[in-house]
Amino acid sequence: MLKLIVFLVLSFVLSVQSDAAPSRIFKERTRGQQNTISKTNESSERESPVMGSVETLASLARVQKDQAETFHLWSNQFQAFKNNVIKFMDQTSDVLQKNDKRIKTLQRVVRKIDHDIDGLQQ
Repeated sequence: MLKLIVFLVLSFVLSVQSDAAPSRIFKERTRGQQNTISKTNESSERESPVMGSVETLASLARVQKDQAETFHLWSNQFQAFKNNVIKFMDQTSDVLQKNDKRIKTLQRVVRKIDHDIDGLQQ
C-alpha cells in the first residue's frame, strides 16, 4: 500500500513538472472593454505551480493518512465484532446441545412412565 502511494505521488510530481505551461484552470483572467488580459505573469511571481502542487500533495497525503487510520479503526472494530459473534454462536451451540440432551432424557423418562402405566393397567 505504501509503495503504491509513493508511486502515485512520484508520478503526479513528474507529470506536474513535465507541464511547462500552467493549466488554464489556474490562470486568472480579467475582462476589459477592449480585450481579455491574462494575469499569468503576476501569479507566477507570487507562487510557483510546483510549490502549489507540493502543498496539494501534502494535503492529499494527510487525507490518505486519515483514511488509512479510519479503515484501520473500522478493521479493528469489525474484528472485535466478529470475535463476539463467534463467541456468542459457540455459547448458543453449547446451550442447544445441553437442552437437546435434556429433551432426550425427558423423552426417555416419559416413555418409561408411559410403559409403566400401560403395564399397570393390564
